[in-house]
Amino acid sequence: MTPIKRRRPGIPSEYGIAEDEAGMLEWNEVTATLSAAPIFWVSTVTPDGGPHLIPIWGAFTDDVAYIEGGKMTRWARNLDGGDGRIHISVDHGGMQVMVRGTAAGTEVDAGLQSAIADEYEAKYPYRPAGNEFWAVAPNAVLAWRTDDFEKFVSTPTQFDFGGSA
Repeated sequence: MTPIKRRRPGIPSEYGIAEDEAGMLEWNEVTATLSAAPIFWVSTVTPDGGPHLIPIWGAFTDDVAYIEGGKMTRWARNLDGGDGRIHISVDHGGMQVMVRGTAAGTEVDAGLQSAIADEYEAKYPYRPAGNEFWAVAPNAVLAWRTDDFEKFVSTPTQFDFGGSA
């Protein structure tokens, strides 16, 4: 895996976001939020170029988001018919996280399927039995705390994975 680079995101100066590294988030804080978040807001692009946004269940394991099935859903058809670009947003525990990435349908091995199912079961009254998921490899992740104004201006952090989205 490409090393994860951490930096300040490109936010206009009038927002008053800190410019130094003090207060920036650590990757483990962001992954904990993604793993615990009960709803993934998934955005894809329709065949005519329009946006499609839907709340769905998901897991975040080993730096990859996993979303189960949905082969006949609009969002899955958008991914099948497009280039796989996807955005996932979560708002959980006073943190906002946006994942820009590329989704691919994949079959996972038994160990990973068990880890994904465990995460689903911890959040939902459901445990996936199958091994087919959409795997979303992040290209960039933007996160910040929204608990109070000080955190809002000190924590915005972008993590880059070397891809584009």
